Amino acid sequence: MATNWKARKRAAASARYGFLIVFGLIMLVPLLFVLYVSVLPASSYPGVVAPTGWTFDNYVYVFQHAPIARWYLNTAIVTACVVAGAVIVNTLAGWALARFRFRGKGLIFLAVVAILMIPLQAYLIPLYLQVVDLGWLNTFQALIIPFLANPLLIFLMRQSFSTLPKELEEAAAIDGAGRFRTFLQIGVPLSVTAIATQAILSATWTWNGFLVPVTFTNDKDMFMLTVGLNSLQAQNYTLPTVQMAGVVLLTIPVVVMFLIFQRFIVPSLASTGIKG
Repeated sequence: MATNWKARKRAAASARYGFLIVFGLIMLVPLLFVLYVSVLPASSYPGVVAPTGWTFDNYVYVFQHAPIARWYLNTAIVTACVVAGAVIVNTLAGWALARFRFRGKGLIFLAVVAILMIPLQAYLIPLYLQVVDLGWLNTFQALIIPFLANPLLIFLMRQSFSTLPKELEEAAAIDGAGRFRTFLQIGVPLSVTAIATQAILSATWTWNGFLVPVTFTNDKDMFMLTVGLNSLQAQNYTLPTVQMAGVVLLTIPVVVMFLIFQRFIVPSLASTGIKG
């Protein structure tokens, strides 16, 4: 009987892993297709070309016909600033909503949750008008400052901090620690996974963002990668191999970052709904 149970368990595990492997391979197909097209000679698309016929001319073309280094720099600056600012703002907001008692706290939390349901497109035009009034068009301020606070990340941090035992705060208070010291020495170290997750999500959203930078910038020197590569696509619509080379250049940093930090994402999101 025990042998049959173990056999069924192994079969079920094999089926699950088999499904995940097949599903993973299916998810890789678009990426492999992009990589393949990006190394094809323009004259060979579409078609099947042996590895001996692959070329990096498409990547050379991108670097020769676009200020790709400048676009990379712009994207890196904006992403780094948004991530750094978002980690500070959202973590502090999450700590306040989770650990402080003050009048209107519940209403503020409901407002944060309600804002989650409002898409960016709904307030992009008013935001654009404010940016124009401030004289921030074609500046880093327009791409960074409005996006430091994120309701989803505030919610994520609030839920993470809510799982911490109150006894830790009480022990810190007995030792003479103030609220900010308690936050730095207890809250932050115990929520590293959630903080890393919000940094990864914020970086991915900013790096891959298109709607905001294309709305707030029209100067070629201020383009982010997504906008710059889109303009390159418009110029070279007959060269899909060049377009795919640009997609690879845009995707590589995100893929590398995800592979390095993926172990932080699942545990943090799994613990988000533990305590309301």
